[in-house]
Amino acid sequence: MTRARADRPLGVAPVACAHCGLAVPAGLLREGEEEQFCCPGCRQVYALVKEWGLDQYYRLVDQQQGVLEPARVTGRSFEDFDDPGLQGEATEPAGADRCRTRLYLEGVHCPACVWLVEKLPAALPGVDEVRLNLGSAVAEVTWRPGATRLSAIGRALDRLGYTPHVHRAARLQEARRVEDRRALARLGVAAACAMNLMFLHGALYAGEASGMASRFETFFRWASLLVALPVVLFSAQPFFRTALAGLKARFVHIDLPIAMALAVAFSASAWNTVRGSGPLWFDSLAMLVAALLGARQVQRGAQRAALERADGLRGAAFVEFARRLSGNGPDAPAVEVPLAALSRGDRVEVRSGELVPVDGVVLLGRSSLDNAVLTGETEPVPVRAGDTVNAGATNLGARLVVRVDAAGEKTRVGALLAVVEEALARRPALLQRTDRLARRFVQALLVLAVATGAAWLSHGPAVALERVVALLVVACPCALGLSVPLALSVTLLRAARAGVFVKDPDALERLRHVGTVLLDKTGTLTRGRATVARWEGDDAALQLARALESESSHAVARAFRDSSGRPVRVVRDVEGVREVPGRGISGTLDGRVVRVGSRLHVEAAGAPVPPALAARAEAFVAEGLSPVFVSVDGRVAGIAGLGDPLRADARRTVDALKRRGVRVRILSGDDPSVVARVAAELGIPAADALGGLSPEAKRDVVAGLAGPAGLAPAGGRAAVVMVGDGVNDAAALALADVGIAVHGGTGASIVAADVVLTREGVAPLLDLLDGARRLRGAVRRNLGLSLVYNAAATTLAALGHVGPLLAAVLMPASSLSVVLSSAFSGAFPRPRRSTGAGEA
Repeated sequence: MTRARADRPLGVAPVACAHCGLAVPAGLLREGEEEQFCCPGCRQVYALVKEWGLDQYYRLVDQQQGVLEPARVTGRSFEDFDDPGLQGEATEPAGADRCRTRLYLEGVHCPACVWLVEKLPAALPGVDEVRLNLGSAVAEVTWRPGATRLSAIGRALDRLGYTPHVHRAARLQEARRVEDRRALARLGVAAACAMNLMFLHGALYAGEASGMASRFETFFRWASLLVALPVVLFSAQPFFRTALAGLKARFVHIDLPIAMALAVAFSASAWNTVRGSGPLWFDSLAMLVAALLGARQVQRGAQRAALERADGLRGAAFVEFARRLSGNGPDAPAVEVPLAALSRGDRVEVRSGELVPVDGVVLLGRSSLDNAVLTGETEPVPVRAGDTVNAGATNLGARLVVRVDAAGEKTRVGALLAVVEEALARRPALLQRTDRLARRFVQALLVLAVATGAAWLSHGPAVALERVVALLVVACPCALGLSVPLALSVTLLRAARAGVFVKDPDALERLRHVGTVLLDKTGTLTRGRATVARWEGDDAALQLARALESESSHAVARAFRDSSGRPVRVVRDVEGVREVPGRGISGTLDGRVVRVGSRLHVEAAGAPVPPALAARAEAFVAEGLSPVFVSVDGRVAGIAGLGDPLRADARRTVDALKRRGVRVRILSGDDPSVVARVAAELGIPAADALGGLSPEAKRDVVAGLAGPAGLAPAGGRAAVVMVGDGVNDAAALALADVGIAVHGGTGASIVAADVVLTREGVAPLLDLLDGARRLRGAVRRNLGLSLVYNAAATTLAALGHVGPLLAAVLMPASSLSVVLSSAFSGAFPRPRRSTGAGEA
């Protein structure tokens, strides 16, 4: 839909918004006004564009058939933009008294948006230049701190409908741009020289066929040498630099064969130029360098796209500011501050639609949060006062006031993202083995090159040299060197997006054969919080109990609130609510006296417990449930059995593990009888259900199965996996071959674990095992492709069927096949949205 102006009279539908062209709701139509708007944001942006004399913006949109969206104006003050620490992350000097800052802009759609944003210097004094990249929506703003403030620039852009954010990855991306420009320059020089050398060598080839004067032949030979010099001294520099660095470090780099081929071809051609006879390979050399650099440019782009996913994950989880409440009351004014300025105990405001900036506890308000960044699931989670919230969650409902427990890198999502970065930076043992294989292959290749040269020497030095150059180029083990790191990087990043954070990449290799999985009970197999597992009595009494418990933040109150999918009964009049620690709660709801708590609590008010309900209470205790009585108007109307129920996916996961031949055992600190009942529900033999274990006892069990700490499975021994969530599981997690901390785990368990699951339940454990299996498949496939290619290419080159130019074309094909194989590995697909009601 293209933007349309509202030129129809009121009462004739539809009336288009003067800014974005969408239909204006009837309630927002204003009698007597020529221009109508669908929202206050569009009205504000339209007025500002008119005020600044930038009406041409709308003409450009119409000419380009552009599509606009309703303007999103946040009204923020952007005072956090003036913080020196925040500016230091994205601002650099740009000459005398000038700075350059990069901002990411929301709402950039078309070239007309670029035109409007780049006109900002004409409307805002102190801004010298704005350059906006349409593809990345990153604006490079050059401004004078003495004449304006960065917050003023932020407000101006926001008023135009482009909400700005400090581009934190600016320096890294600038370094990448410099690297890319340098690589393109090398490629351009090589390509240009190669084309010119083709013409020069064409003249020499023609002269050989029809005859050429000696002075002209000498001229073309020396001209070819001069044109080839930039290729060798500039374009081919990366190959020589890495090969030389490897030799200095006393190991054979995979670029060594290429560097040797280029050096030999250039030296022989230069010598033949000086002595005035013999073949020249300057044209093949230049085309070879251009082909290799072009292939590496494509490969670099594919790898860059994978690495930028990590930046996107961080950007989706963090905001750069928070609204800190400066007073004590709920209506205290909010001041925008950078996250670094927050301290533990501060109060921050989170408005509807915004990301939660900190880890903390809700002090005021009720809302729903989207925790997809942390858990990978998009189901909204209700929160209220007393509930814990995490940074990166999106507030879908009303305003919340949150007490700060942690901010920035200290938050849970910050720690988890650091886990991913640490894993990406670590060199796993599998990768080290592949590097050793590639180095040995290069050593064998050098020996084979000498043998090939000696074998072809009888056909003449020129032919032998051509065969050696072709062999060194076509058999370069680039694909072999890429096969493992590329597959591993793709898998780690996809795992993070699926809610599986791998701290130790070697853990994926150790998961290739799992023999035993040890599961903690509370919080792992069970939900980790009490719910009403049984109810005996009037349904109306349960609804009254839920309504009364809505006035409390006690754990028992949460159990009653979550006991049914139906809404809590609406109560118009609540009086005399009183909690007795250790006993229960009482109050009057719409004139009815309700008490919820222990037997002593209800009997203290003169409500005797009927024998039938007393018997049910004993049965609940036998089942491992805690009885809670409910009395209404002096009569015990029901009894609830509170317990920690199994997760909905626990039985399915245990059964799936058994089908894979994995032995499943329970290690728990709970009472052995309770653990035995849970094991019976899950189909686990009683002998494999150990209860009453201290943290030290769990550690000893794991140590007895897994062996001494730090030793990976060896001698065919299957891996021992420990899954837990608490401080009492930390030692066992650290000693297991693979330790896995589940969703909601404590900091100690996250530190000790090799893998952290952030999605609810234990089913992600199966995703982890499947992801490890698919990673092994991708690595084997990549290694197979690269080894088959190298074996075939080496044979053909040694037999003389592949020349230097064809070798330059074939060599990158193997690398691209490895890139595609890794990209389509299928490891850790995005979790499907749940369609059920959730856990029971």
